[in-house]
Amino acid sequence: MGFVRVRFNNFKNIEPREMRWFPGLNLLTGGNGAGKTNILEGISIISGWGTLGRGEKNSSIPTWESGSSEAQLTGEIDSEEIIKVKVAKRFFIKVDDKTVTASDLRWKIPLLSFLSDDMSIIEGSSASRRRLVDMLLALIVPSYAFRLSEYRRGVRQKALFLKKGLPSMVVDRALLPLAAWLWRMREEGVGLLSQELEKLSELTPARIELSLKRGGAGLCADCEEDYSRSLFCYREREAALKFPIVGPHRDDVAITADGRQASSALSRGLRRRTAIALMLAASDGVKRKTGKSPVLLLDEVTAELDGEGRKILFDSLLSRDSQLFAATAEPFRLEIPCVVHKVEGGRIVESRQNK
Repeated sequence: MGFVRVRFNNFKNIEPREMRWFPGLNLLTGGNGAGKTNILEGISIISGWGTLGRGEKNSSIPTWESGSSEAQLTGEIDSEEIIKVKVAKRFFIKVDDKTVTASDLRWKIPLLSFLSDDMSIIEGSSASRRRLVDMLLALIVPSYAFRLSEYRRGVRQKALFLKKGLPSMVVDRALLPLAAWLWRMREEGVGLLSQELEKLSELTPARIELSLKRGGAGLCADCEEDYSRSLFCYREREAALKFPIVGPHRDDVAITADGRQASSALSRGLRRRTAIALMLAASDGVKRKTGKSPVLLLDEVTAELDGEGRKILFDSLLSRDSQLFAATAEPFRLEIPCVVHKVEGGRIVESRQNK
């Protein structure tokens, strides 16, 4: 499963043209501002995930010297289906000229993206760890992304009530089944990650264990009861803070190494290796549940890895039956089987077999 070609029209600083891709690793090299990350972002959009810039609005996407407020991406996947995405104030998506949703597209061409910040998943914010679990679940549970969106909308509504000093019981009742369902799904997702991580013990420096920490909760095992009891316990605090503090929007994934908190037990280099293992575990989990190897996007993930870490990363990636897109700054000297695409001024100026 992967892309054969993608055409960029009026998209950021990418020169309007068609780019052809190969099975296995496609390595994008070039200096800062060359367009590497924008190419990855285009592939993310045409896979149903939207922009890589989290929270970026479609209207903020500049276009290629055209004066147009719209961009279009056209891609062919190896099943010979043609995907077209028009980027305006919202996304308009068609597959073989039939309108589909972003969720439909993610199911057709599964993709996982990892930005340079994701290499700090061990010591970073809880949002990065939630994102990993959410990406995994969105690819294996068709209704997950929709229900998560509905829950987030409800949380925003509750926050508005709290800010105005209004009672939020009506919103809480509406959020209860969504929150409980999301907790159950995330616990299953963390369990799947844990199972796949055990198979990658050669990458991890210690026994890594994962567990879901329910946001503002954890008073009892049953999800519905836990949400209700936690709301009751923290109702006055929520009113004082004027913000919802109970629910999946505040979840975290606890990561331990040999029983100790991984962020303090592991060195920086070993945390990076563990992050790589988590990425690969997510990919393996998707393949296990769907039978499809997801396309992987990796943006500057080698930036803080030493020579050994880079070798471990690419050896692990190339051992999988996946199409890979990785962006890295020049020079790149590892002798690995891949196609190297040199990017300058928003276009690929050279493509060559590395080995």
